[in-house]
Amino acid sequence: MKAENYDLSRSEWENLIDEYVFNEIHRAMLKRNLLDGRTYEQISEQFDMSTRQVARLIPKLQEKLFKRIK
Repeated sequence: MKAENYDLSRSEWENLIDEYVFNEIHRAMLKRNLLDGRTYEQISEQFDMSTRQVARLIPKLQEKLFKRIK
């Protein structure tokens, strides 16, 4: 599932992420990926994490978010 599959504005996405993702860093990471199109590598550099950690975390966060808006 991708953000493009939903007819939501950027501000609506930001509000949903803020509402359902409680960890501040996770919120920022998810916004960078979903809304800004940043790659896992770019996110890992920005947040000083391994690409592997980001690649495991982002899909889990996306799944959590997408389940809430179905």
